Amino acid sequence: MAMEWQILPGADVILRASGGKEFHVHKIILSLASPVFGDMFSVPQPPPAKTSELSIIDVHDPPEVLEMFLRIIYPTPNPPINDIETLVSVLRLADKYHAEVVLDAHKEYLLSMSLDSPPVHTYAILCICGREKEAESAARRISFASLASLSSHPLLRLMTVEHYHRLVRFMVARDRGMSEFLKVHQTKTEKFIVCRDVAHQQYSDTLVASLRVAFEENPCVRPAEALGIVSSVPLPPSPCTDPDCSGVEQWLLECARVALEDLVEMAEGHPWEQ
Repeated sequence: MAMEWQILPGADVILRASGGKEFHVHKIILSLASPVFGDMFSVPQPPPAKTSELSIIDVHDPPEVLEMFLRIIYPTPNPPINDIETLVSVLRLADKYHAEVVLDAHKEYLLSMSLDSPPVHTYAILCICGREKEAESAARRISFASLASLSSHPLLRLMTVEHYHRLVRFMVARDRGMSEFLKVHQTKTEKFIVCRDVAHQQYSDTLVASLRVAFEENPCVRPAEALGIVSSVPLPPSPCTDPDCSGVEQWLLECARVALEDLVEMAEGHPWEQ
């Protein structure tokens, strides 16, 4: 529904956006939607130049975003928002003016987006919508590789610094714990390899490296899935002919399976708050 901001009946104040576009609006509607506007209007404004004119408040917001914001808080049908960039711009304005009604009006749309989004975007959306517990579950599925995609995503502009830092702290601590675990696992495994054949050492190194890759690509990978990744990695053939070493490769693969189960359990139980 188009709104002619210059002729709204009963308007008692003018908001002037960046570029000079003016919106004739109603103090009562803005005050009900936003405590920031409510406080603003409680402060005496300088009188207009002429008694017939309305007071003008410069808000310096982009006019197209401010208009979308106003159309949402007015008792008219909400304007359609079909792209994340526009939605983020409007929600940032809502955050500036503490207008929770704007977020409430689009919360379901945001949450519906999270269903088919990568875990890192789901985390951002859930944080924005105040779904802290669900956000923690999403964070446990985020890999370092996917974290980079958030840095250029408009959702990052809506997340609080604390939400972002909490995620990074969790991932760094989890990665450190994983590295220490794999190091201890490899040391223990190598102690039981009686044969000093170089190929066995390479086999052990490859398995541990494959475990790390499987986990980094998907922190919620299940043992059976990750073992498939491990098993698909080309392993160096052993030239060793010692009869006592005939089962080393299979034994190492079993060690990897057990280690992976422990690794997944450790990651799932890693404390969220650091």
